[in-house]
Amino acid sequence: MMNEKVEIKDLVLILKKRFLIIMLIAICTAGLIIASTLFLMKPAYQYSTQVLAGSLSMDSKETSINKVQENRQLALSYMDAIKSPQIMMGVKKELKLTRSNYELLKQVSVTNRDSSQIITISVKDSNPELAKAIALSVANQSITKFKDFANVNQITILIDPNVIEESELLFPKPKFVIAISIVLGFFTGIALALIREHFDDTAFSDRELDRLGLPLLGRVNLNTHRNKKTRKTRFNTLNSAKRGEYFDY
Repeated sequence: MMNEKVEIKDLVLILKKRFLIIMLIAICTAGLIIASTLFLMKPAYQYSTQVLAGSLSMDSKETSINKVQENRQLALSYMDAIKSPQIMMGVKKELKLTRSNYELLKQVSVTNRDSSQIITISVKDSNPELAKAIALSVANQSITKFKDFANVNQITILIDPNVIEESELLFPKPKFVIAISIVLGFFTGIALALIREHFDDTAFSDRELDRLGLPLLGRVNLNTHRNKKTRKTRFNTLNSAKRGEYFDY
């Protein structure tokens, strides 16, 4: 327990001693992470739209069971048709995209929670307007072509024309990035300060010598200030007799 107290005390002393270095490293590291994340990395946006497959109305008990199974089969069939190459080619033609079908398929995700009749179509892209356009185009193209192929009319897109939805920013989240960068910068500063302290054998006080078990032999005062003013020497002019000069006229 005593050794733990000593180690904690030494750690506090090191942090106080290297406080300026820790703060400088923390600020530089946090600034580098924030700048590289917010300005250099591509952002990621997501737009989602929902499609209803089948009918929600039920008549009798027997027909309701059959209707549920029919709606589930319809939803599964429609989900398979959404990511077909023909749908992707129609989306590319409508939006005049130059990317391949495989790249477009990687951007589109289709989910159906607990065998529900509501199918969610989500699209991720670095451009929020393009993500929204692709999602709506995939929904419209898949509904139109699935109705023609399967001869089914009970598929509708769940969009409120009076509500304008925008794409959601997935990455980077500014508040999250700033918080994480500050924490990482602070711990990076502490780690580098401890590493420097470990390899630095210089002692700056008597207490550090006592902690290292070294005797103090003496002190040398290195803070001596020399007078920078130049000394002026006065020269008194003496007469010729006192200077020992002799003139014979």
